[in-house]
Amino acid sequence: MKDKHLLSEKLIRKLLAFALLVIVALSMGSCGLKRSNPLDPLGNINIVTPDPVNGVSVNASPNNASVKSVTVRWRANNSDNTTGYYVYRGLGYYSAFSIVGEVQDSIFVHTGPTVMPGVEYYYKVSAYKSYPQGKLEGRRSEPVWVYIPF
Repeated sequence: MKDKHLLSEKLIRKLLAFALLVIVALSMGSCGLKRSNPLDPLGNINIVTPDPVNGVSVNASPNNASVKSVTVRWRANNSDNTTGYYVYRGLGYYSAFSIVGEVQDSIFVHTGPTVMPGVEYYYKVSAYKSYPQGKLEGRRSEPVWVYIPF
């Protein structure tokens, strides 16, 4: 019985030593990773991340409107770190969101056959900054709910 207990104790020590060795090897290996993304603000001091978008509000067209629409507004970011904005729409707070517009101003009017009466939508907005290497998108706003009346 004592031999069996010693055997399991030795096995546990060996497993712990191996696990520690794996953790050290992984952490040491990741320290040498080269940051190669040209839009990485941590790897390039000339790259500025856009501020998060705040003050998002949405309004649906009135009940009797023949063409249904949603107007999305927000507080504009400083032009030093923002070139434009993406507007996203989803069917639920935690649903998948798709880009429905890209604008340079702090207002977007969403119209057309995809704005359906009797449907609830959620909108999000993110700012982006254009660089020669591409666009760097900031964090998306919290979803804002709107109902499209009949």
